[in-house]
Order: sequence, then C-alpha cells, then structure tokens
Amino acid sequence: MISGPRQLGNDIDVYLTPLIEDLRKLWVEGVDVYDQSVQQRFRLHAMIFCTINDFSAYGNLSRYSVKGHHTCPTCEKDTSYIQLKHGKKTVYTRHRRFLKPFHPYRRLKKAFNGQNEVESVPKPLGGHEVYDRVKDIDTIFGKTQKRDAFGNNIWKKMSIFFHLPY
Repeated sequence: MISGPRQLGNDIDVYLTPLIEDLRKLWVEGVDVYDQSVQQRFRLHAMIFCTINDFSAYGNLSRYSVKGHHTCPTCEKDTSYIQLKHGKKTVYTRHRRFLKPFHPYRRLKKAFNGQNEVESVPKPLGGHEVYDRVKDIDTIFGKTQKRDAFGNNIWKKMSIFFHLPY
C-alpha cells in the first residue's frame, strides 16, 4: 500500500524499480541460501509467476485505461456500451458472449437488452501483442503531462514488468 490522496499513475514505477531489480537478480544470478534440513547451501532462483489485483490496480500497474468506454481489456475498441441519458453513467453490454455458447442466459432477451447474444468471445491479446502496442510509448513521470498527449491509445505506458528477463 502506498498512502496518499491520489493514485500515483506512471510514478508507481519509482516504487516498483527496486523490486524489479531484485527480481532480475534472483532470476539471472540467484542467491546462495542454506537449507537446514540437508545442511547444504544451494543457489536459489525466483520469478514472479502472476499477480492478482483488482481492476483499478490493474490500470495503475499496466496503465491501461480502465475508465471510459473501452475499459474491457479483452474487447478493447470493440467494447459495447450504452451511455444513459439522465444518469450520465455507462452501461457495458454484450458481455454474455463470454458465457458458454449454449448457456441459458444468452437467450434471455427480457432480462438484458432485448436481444439474444450470438457473438463469440474475442481473442485476448498475448504478451507479445501487448508489448508491440506499448513498446514505443514514451513514459513521462510526474503529474505534468497533458491528458490528450496519448491520443486515442488505450495503453498509457509500457509496464515496468516488461523489464524482467522472462
């Protein structure tokens, strides 16, 4: 937890840099440790296998835009939404397509938007595809950047986790 009234945005990398350096060392060089049960030293290597976080932390770590009309990281620009007239809220639709093809909720018209859901699940991006989208983004630290400096790109920076060797 990093305390403060505002999210760090790109500045989260300042706090994560020592962790990334330690993880890089643990992967490449390893560290000597002592195993008491066999009374021997051995070289320990370690890596991050996965992270678990909520949606806002996902946006903070990856700098993916988790607000607005294209918030689904699988659907991206194909995210289906309806802007409510009086509440000015966004309602995301067509996510029944993530259910199995013959799931009964896909046929429920009345409970949802008045239509059957017949679309298939979009293919999620792989790591190499995400890297290709973010590799040329120039990351600016500090709170001085303009909002439209990123254009229409959903990704705002390359995650610091891409600096790991695995």
